[in-house]
Amino acid sequence: MSDELKRKLVAGLKSNQKYIPFWYKYDEVGSRLQTEIYQIDDDYYLTASETWILQHHVQDIIPNVPNDLTLVDLGSGDCALTRFVIDELIERQNTLTFYPLDISGEYLFKAATKLKEEYGDSLTIHPIASNYKEGIEELRQIKGTKLILWIGTIFNLSYDDQIDILRLISTVMTDQCRLAFSADITLSRHTVLKAYDDDDGCKQRLNVNGITRLNTEEGSVIDLDKFSYHIDFIRNTNPEFTSYVRSYIEAKEDVQYSIPGLSIDLAMKKGEHLYLHEGTGLSCKYTLEQLQTIVEKAGLRLAGTLIDKEKHAVFCQCVTK
Repeated sequence: MSDELKRKLVAGLKSNQKYIPFWYKYDEVGSRLQTEIYQIDDDYYLTASETWILQHHVQDIIPNVPNDLTLVDLGSGDCALTRFVIDELIERQNTLTFYPLDISGEYLFKAATKLKEEYGDSLTIHPIASNYKEGIEELRQIKGTKLILWIGTIFNLSYDDQIDILRLISTVMTDQCRLAFSADITLSRHTVLKAYDDDDGCKQRLNVNGITRLNTEEGSVIDLDKFSYHIDFIRNTNPEFTSYVRSYIEAKEDVQYSIPGLSIDLAMKKGEHLYLHEGTGLSCKYTLEQLQTIVEKAGLRLAGTLIDKEKHAVFCQCVTK
């Protein structure tokens, strides 16, 4: 973990409203748990909805340009959904250069190795193990026209960070490049809570994996039995905001834990919350008007939207102004 990321982790744990940054739970264990949720949890509707859009509209996501495209995948994970786009692009142009970017380096390189074994010389892969800001800066060196995918991730950033990262992406795009990102447009409280609070606890294990990682990597001995786990859904249709899921653990008693690797202590009073994300919430849910506002604030233009048949997910197609 870089010094900058460690500073952000420390800042969250020492803030008045304590939190663990969302990205910190995505080591190899967290990435695997996320993949399991995508693959086996029927209540987690979003992956099925994104898959439906890619199965039926992948040709619409790819821009019609005269030259070959380079593919970028932000927050790539295991690249399962990206394969729809990879297959379509290889069919069109025979070969493809691919830049998957993910903060979990070990998980990323395993996924890249598997893709290379499957696609052979048709696919040239340049994995970027980095956070968004540093990784997007590396994309400045890429020549040619880019199709940038951002699937199933933007909504886990804070509102301001969503705009900031979109704005940063816009600076590496030409007028022929296209950004396609997915978003969750589900506003039913029952549906959302059912999707994010499963009976078998897989999602809870993922959300508290940041605590597990502190114990494993930074030498703390935080006892999760001293906390209760909570999740809630906050609905807001104001064009300048979003709806979101809120996830936190609450201290059942006064606690204090040393975190040697960070040279700090975590002290909490009974009833105090430790949020499992930065900002007001995670897993934002949107109206189309809210998405339009975010894209415009980032200096991009929303060129089109693709929505699944159940109206859970949308792919936003963005171009430079």
